[in-house]
Amino acid sequence: MKVFVPLDAAARALGADAVAEAVAREAAARGRDVTVIRNGSRGMVWLEPLVELEIGGIRHGFGPLAPGDVPALFDTPGTHPKAIGPVEDHPWMKGQTRLTFARVGVIDPFDLAEYESHGGLAGLRRALAMTPAEVVEEVTESGLRGRGGAGFPTWLKWHLASQSPAPDGVRYVLCNADEGDPGAYMDRSVLEGDPHSIVEGMAIAAYAVGAERGFVYVRAEYPLAVERLN
Repeated sequence: MKVFVPLDAAARALGADAVAEAVAREAAARGRDVTVIRNGSRGMVWLEPLVELEIGGIRHGFGPLAPGDVPALFDTPGTHPKAIGPVEDHPWMKGQTRLTFARVGVIDPFDLAEYESHGGLAGLRRALAMTPAEVVEEVTESGLRGRGGAGFPTWLKWHLASQSPAPDGVRYVLCNADEGDPGAYMDRSVLEGDPHSIVEGMAIAAYAVGAERGFVYVRAEYPLAVERLN
């Protein structure tokens, strides 16, 4: 039995850790073989802590869950008072086109094999089969822009970096995850819920511009994101 409990900063602030502990205690008391997976948040914060059970290969959601709601998960989950049904069928989810957050809330952020099974590393492998110039051209044709407020064209940044001289012979990739815009949490959500994608993206950028080292700039106010990166 798999139980997904978000280890996202927002979910933790709303009591997700206590719910995860309650699931582990209940499983032990009943002698049930339960795997608790601490995933990222689906983004439906009004339902956090949003616990998911895998039933017949389909993830069913329950939320917002409190520790006292946990025993009923083991009894009759289908009639649980906080059941929302299959998460992917939720009206809010069905209205989403998830790109940056496609894996957030779905995978175990610590499991590289699971990341790969959900499309991870495919982009890096494809890039390495091309020349650096071809990678920049591919990004140019895609129209990809940065997620910051300026929406700066990614191809132009990569092109300029690849053509600029490196005084010490070494280029660097700097990933700005400081996220200073008020109310902006997309960087935090990705760092906490899909950290391997940051590393893969930086590796592709490094290959395209000829960089050898990379740094992630993340704010101290995101201790969980820092922990995930480490």
